[in-house]
Amino acid sequence: MPSLRFVHTGAMGAAMNMAIDDVLLDAARHGAGPILRTYGWQPPAVSLGYAQRAEVAVDVDRCRALGIDLVRRTTGGRAVLHWNELTYSFHCADGEGPAAHSVQEASRFLGEWLADGLRRFGVEVRLERGRTPARGRRGACFASTARWELTCGGRKLVGSAQRRSRGALLQHGSILAGPEHLLLTEMLPEPAQTSLAAASTHLGECIDGPVDTDALASSLALAFAAGLGLCVRQTTLTDTELDQAARRAEQTYANDAYTFRLRPCTAAADTEPA
Repeated sequence: MPSLRFVHTGAMGAAMNMAIDDVLLDAARHGAGPILRTYGWQPPAVSLGYAQRAEVAVDVDRCRALGIDLVRRTTGGRAVLHWNELTYSFHCADGEGPAAHSVQEASRFLGEWLADGLRRFGVEVRLERGRTPARGRRGACFASTARWELTCGGRKLVGSAQRRSRGALLQHGSILAGPEHLLLTEMLPEPAQTSLAAASTHLGECIDGPVDTDALASSLALAFAAGLGLCVRQTTLTDTELDQAARRAEQTYANDAYTFRLRPCTAAADTEPA
């Protein structure tokens, strides 16, 4: 029976997180999807949009002094500080689920499923329909809200970015659990024009009681499965997937040549920036 594969991997390092998303995208491309993954980051990390240059987007020395990892995503958008959040990634082949539709329609479907998952968890969220995507390569992702992203109390709660590449779709994004993302302002090379505190919120401000990200992950899986009309099949990563991800992490995402764009890189087909 067709199902949504759900993988809750827990917290990992930045390079490994990005590599696992790649490996699962490859799996979906070859018919193993759809796949929903949820995860965290340890240690905290700043992820850069694919087109950003690290030395322009953030104060690299400051990040290193604070013990913050730095990684470049394959998706577009602006810098995100991943610290006390639940990150999701959704993978499917072209023609499957939301990938059977245009970029904007796929973003809408995924936004609706995210909203359903957060409401199941007890968060009153709004799916933003009319705002244009944020432009530019500087500043923070959570300083502005793009179309089909989620807000709570008028402030951004979830930031997402999507990529379509060689027959498959990846969308991943951050659901803020606490206020730690605000520390990104200390790592920007110039003062932010928009207050992160005024523009964004987190689950600690949106619900009563402690934030259980494991329970939230389960709520998201149920919502995505309902949106796809499938049942949930929860699995772990296979040994082969972990080995493939470890090699890709070492060769690409932990490599300064990739992070700092020290050699020509083939750009992925990304959507509008988050």
